[in-house]
Amino acid sequence: MGRSVRPRILIADSYVSHAKTLSRHLRELSSAIEVLNVADGREALAITAEQDVHLFLVNGFLKGPLNGFELCRAVRRLDAHQHTPVILMMSGHLIHDHSRGLAAGVDLFLHAPVEKQELWRMVVLLLNEASQKRKRDATAEDEVEVEVIEFKPAVRILH
Repeated sequence: MGRSVRPRILIADSYVSHAKTLSRHLRELSSAIEVLNVADGREALAITAEQDVHLFLVNGFLKGPLNGFELCRAVRRLDAHQHTPVILMMSGHLIHDHSRGLAAGVDLFLHAPVEKQELWRMVVLLLNEASQKRKRDATAEDEVEVEVIEFKPAVRILH
């Protein structure tokens, strides 16, 4: 029988205020989520080599030697992360940037400013899809089950 692990999300964002906001939003979604924050692409790859990451949340305009697109390509070259979900955060709606993101292996795009409900929908969708895929592909001995996250519905205020 497999073992259950908490979903681990790596946020790669050079802007500390963005990373803090995203971390807070993810922790509000579920206390089961473990969030790792890094400020550049090399640090993201170093952490990825040390720890299992279940979802990447990458700023397309990451500062440093690897921008967000280059980090996504580097993640996809790693055998263990060829199918790990990647969300690329963008601050524009340029078709060229979407094409670059798709070519780099991005699964979904999130546009800034990030809306909490949109972030939650994407994270829940991608984590749960990846978990189901791992279940289908794993043998009984090596099966690791990532906890399923339930979506928190939006709070509606009626006037």
